[in-house]
Amino acid sequence: MAGSATRFPQTGSATDAAPHAAVAIKKTDAELQVVWGEVYAPGYPDSQGDFMQPAGIREMAWGFMKKRALHKVDVQHSQKESGSYIVESFIAREGDPLFIPGAWVVGVKIPDPAVWALVKSGELNGFSLDGFGRRTPTTLEIELPEALEGETDEVAGHHHRFTVRFAADGAFLGGETAPGPDGHVHRIAKGTLTEPAGAVPHSHRFSFVEGMLRAQAAA
Repeated sequence: MAGSATRFPQTGSATDAAPHAAVAIKKTDAELQVVWGEVYAPGYPDSQGDFMQPAGIREMAWGFMKKRALHKVDVQHSQKESGSYIVESFIAREGDPLFIPGAWVVGVKIPDPAVWALVKSGELNGFSLDGFGRRTPTTLEIELPEALEGETDEVAGHHHRFTVRFAADGAFLGGETAPGPDGHVHRIAKGTLTEPAGAVPHSHRFSFVEGMLRAQAAA
């Protein structure tokens, strides 16, 4: 999860790359101690510039389930099982109000009180996929507006509206957040995490993929 990471190893076939794609938790059930989020969404570059098509994501998700690796969840990339385990796994359908269509979504049960406390505090706030994949050089064409807006995840009891900008050639130019409760603002220099800020320095995880989808739908 963000800052720290809960990892879902993909122990697949021979590869030449080991991605660490991080995405925010999107839903939490405090009573059940379960969190949900996208492991990987199709058609848009991750923070390493890699992307996958829906068929590849589906194959990865189904292969993971076939291996029955539901308990292969660690914290902070420790490679030690944390006691957490996957209780739901599905491919988001068209029209899903919360998750990106075609994305692999999981729900994770977190029984360990110490790990759950990190989720509640915001220190753990996203999933990080760790595994192997075969890279194929591909040109990806995406029409982007000059700026995209969205909302960060919640950390320390608050979240921010954010704006990120892109050059004409699609290069990520960074951005900033709107002021938080005490007036602090976070600079954005990379595509998944704000720079630390605030009286108690902290960062927020965010995703602009939804903004891309909205921009394309409105075009």
